[in-house]
Amino acid sequence: MSIFAQDCSEQPKAVRELIVHAMEAERRAGLFKPKNLLILGMGASYYAGLYATVYANSAGFNCRCEELSEVLWYWGEKNFDFYDTIVLVSQSGETVELKRLLEKYPKIRNKSILVTNNLNSSVARVLSQDRVFPIHAGQERAMGSTKTFVNSILTLLLIASRWLGSSLNLEGLDEHLEHALGLELHEYMESVATNGQLVLVGRGFSVPILRMAQLTLAEVARFNSSWYSGGGFRHGAMELLIGGAIATLVHLEGKTERVVGKMLQDLSDLDTVWAITNVGVDSKRRIQLKSGLAEELAAIPVIVIFQKLADLLAQKRGYPSGVGMIATKVTSEE
Repeated sequence: MSIFAQDCSEQPKAVRELIVHAMEAERRAGLFKPKNLLILGMGASYYAGLYATVYANSAGFNCRCEELSEVLWYWGEKNFDFYDTIVLVSQSGETVELKRLLEKYPKIRNKSILVTNNLNSSVARVLSQDRVFPIHAGQERAMGSTKTFVNSILTLLLIASRWLGSSLNLEGLDEHLEHALGLELHEYMESVATNGQLVLVGRGFSVPILRMAQLTLAEVARFNSSWYSGGGFRHGAMELLIGGAIATLVHLEGKTERVVGKMLQDLSDLDTVWAITNVGVDSKRRIQLKSGLAEELAAIPVIVIFQKLADLLAQKRGYPSGVGMIATKVTSEE
């Protein structure tokens, strides 16, 4: 088993550990009363922030998520005045862009909180204890975030749920992750490997997951893919299927279940279309997840499918799965 696969296998345990500390995260979140929220992160942390943004915006909360590096270079100090709370997401707490942002704009420290897996990081030490939210993911050994990505999402959802005055029940998510980890994906992997072109399509909470999937496939398997929102795919990108690309559509219970189902139906004559679904759909090629999770959690097990795909592709292509060959786990240079 690769070190990446080992990290993947520990995700249910990491979720259970987070649940143990959920009340403390909610208590700390209750110390703040944001009205206008900005979430900043890089890579997996950025995508976790995008996931939480879908959750917050769906409830009518004013929330924006941006990539840290672009903010560092292309925002002015006055831009931060529009937000009363800034959530900084960094698994290591040592992200170079984050440290430079706080050095460049020290005033934002007074309205920032940190979501991190490293309580001893330099950024964590800058902020007061109640402003630091640990994700309780445990040690992550490989390139390609797994436990830290999932637990960052869940920590952000716990924080946001307190601010929104809504309830978030994480019980049972670990079982859904375990089910996804046990699925057989060799046929899917072989079709992707043979084709060489992979297009990922989803809506709502699935979109940040697919952006993370693209990164995971690049980091772990050195495999290039592209992602589209379901609506964006309808607006022209469907022509990629005529060009021979393999498409994977995420079809989950929720607000857009019907429209994604209609898209799958419209593409049913194509042998290059796969579905990842927790709905009982009639699809030639589908990967069946467990049903029953609330919509705001249902997309999380989807990332496990792409983690497993990346690990299998890395092995087939002769790359060390989870071992960086150029990039590093903690980025110290922009």
